Amino acid sequence: MSVTSSSPEARAVGKLGSRRGRRFQPWLLLPLALSLAAVGIVAWQLTRSGATAAATSTTTVSRGTLSVAVSGSGTVEPVQSRALAFPVSGTVTEVLVGVGDTVAAGQPLARLDAEELDLAVRQAEANLKSAQAGVAAANGEGATPEEIAAARAQLRSAQASLTKTRTGDATAADIASAESQLASAQAKLNELLAGPTAETLASAKASAEQARLSLESQRASLAAAKTKAESQVTTAANNLRDAQDSYSTIYWQNRQLEKAPGELSQTNKDNEAAAQRAVSSAEESLRQAQLAFEQAKQDEVIGLAQAESQLKDAQEQLAAVADGATEAEIASARASVASAQASLNSLREPASKEDLTIAQASVEQAQINLNQLTSPGSAASIASAEANLAQAEVALAQAKLDLQDSTLTAPFAGVVSEVLASVGDTTSASTTITVIDPTTLYVDLSLSESDVSKVAVGQTVAVTFDALTDTTITGTVTMVAPTATVTSNVATYPVRVSFSPGDHPIKVGMTASGTIVVEQHADALMVPSRAVQSQGDAKVVQVRAAVGQPAVPVRVETGLTSDGQTEILSCVDTGNLCLQEGDILVITASSASGTSPTNRQSGLGGFGGPGLGGPPPGIGR
Repeated sequence: MSVTSSSPEARAVGKLGSRRGRRFQPWLLLPLALSLAAVGIVAWQLTRSGATAAATSTTTVSRGTLSVAVSGSGTVEPVQSRALAFPVSGTVTEVLVGVGDTVAAGQPLARLDAEELDLAVRQAEANLKSAQAGVAAANGEGATPEEIAAARAQLRSAQASLTKTRTGDATAADIASAESQLASAQAKLNELLAGPTAETLASAKASAEQARLSLESQRASLAAAKTKAESQVTTAANNLRDAQDSYSTIYWQNRQLEKAPGELSQTNKDNEAAAQRAVSSAEESLRQAQLAFEQAKQDEVIGLAQAESQLKDAQEQLAAVADGATEAEIASARASVASAQASLNSLREPASKEDLTIAQASVEQAQINLNQLTSPGSAASIASAEANLAQAEVALAQAKLDLQDSTLTAPFAGVVSEVLASVGDTTSASTTITVIDPTTLYVDLSLSESDVSKVAVGQTVAVTFDALTDTTITGTVTMVAPTATVTSNVATYPVRVSFSPGDHPIKVGMTASGTIVVEQHADALMVPSRAVQSQGDAKVVQVRAAVGQPAVPVRVETGLTSDGQTEILSCVDTGNLCLQEGDILVITASSASGTSPTNRQSGLGGFGGPGLGGPPPGIGR
């Protein structure tokens, strides 16, 4: 029995069997190749879909405050710190405070033995009274009551003599007394008419020359003292700059060492403390030198004024001696002779008209003498007395100031940080008590060239402390250094941040860090920075309108970037904000790593093609 198959396969087999030995035809494999290709494409799509799903994540657009900040660290220091030293020499008798004591402004801290200073004040007060009396005498107010009483008595005597001349009845004693008065008056007149003697003139010249030499000596010695004091100021200033440079070098070297692993050695800390004390000592030395210079200038003014006044007096006395008696003095002497002669004549002979005239002249002369005791002196004598008074007033003021300086007082309210004085010490520039104000502190932050350009005075600073992990203080930038500090070829700029510690246990010398917000955008539209792709010069985010829809690239303009967030300002093509809070963004592995993925979506075709000219489908604006 035979079986016949009508199927093509059977026929093919039959034909192959019947045509065994005929040539093989390759086109017969085409259907098989097409089938295998279809299976491969499906498998490839499934694999790609799984890989894409594994390398893709999503995030959302949010709003918030985006800030950019710079930071640095430094050591806490007080804004007010004063190392106080006694401006006068002496022995310390009391130290009234210790380290850590709280003091008020003006509170005594230490005292010197003030016995000699008190005696100097009393002596200066006595000298002032003497100078005041000299001024009063030069102005006609210095006559004693006894001198005025004597002048008045002489006037009464002259008046009585005039009366007696009118009445007569002279005695032998009266005549003898009148003769003696005439001889004395005549001798005085002869002396005035003869002029000065050689000895008197030589003495006056010697006094004037001595006064001139004294002025030149005073001028030279006082100028030399002033120059020396000025030189000491320059030397002290140079020493201060050297100490500041040394401290600055050690300070910043230690700050660099603190940044390295490990702790700062005690030797480095001690060197820094020693350098800081050297700066304080140099500052005090400069202040002492400046005080000495001011005192030298004052001494020069007072000394020259006194020497010039003495020279002027000596020259006036020399001129008076050289010129001889004045006409007024000779006239007065002649009048005295005439009066004495008239008195004698009136006693020897009966009174006449002339006798009465002479007696009257005696009364007038007595009146002149009384007036001289109560009238001002010459301009030169008044000026000399006033100069002595001014010098006495300055001396008293200086003595009182020295006495006041024997007590060291706090210049402001604060805390005693260092006491370098003990009872029995002799004062020097290093005998100091240091007071700080702990209510206002500061820290100098060291910022780099790029960071300091963003900092300005008045900016707010968040200050934290290594020793106080839960404490944050708000400070203010009060100074930005105009020049850099270079250490190991690294340039940094000190930025001073002042703050009040309040009730926090912040101590001077603590290590602090400051964070300065240099730019802040509130209510900013933000996306994670890893969602932003760079494609050439453009920035792109992948936006998904809804779940299951493909992500569409949207070109955007970005703003601030900080802490992994980037600000979105607008869409580049429309110029308007094209994203909204809550929009879903797709982040691929390539975008997260900062690369630009190849756009394989149909119809996108890169920038300028469909899909980049406006918002993605489903995200209408």
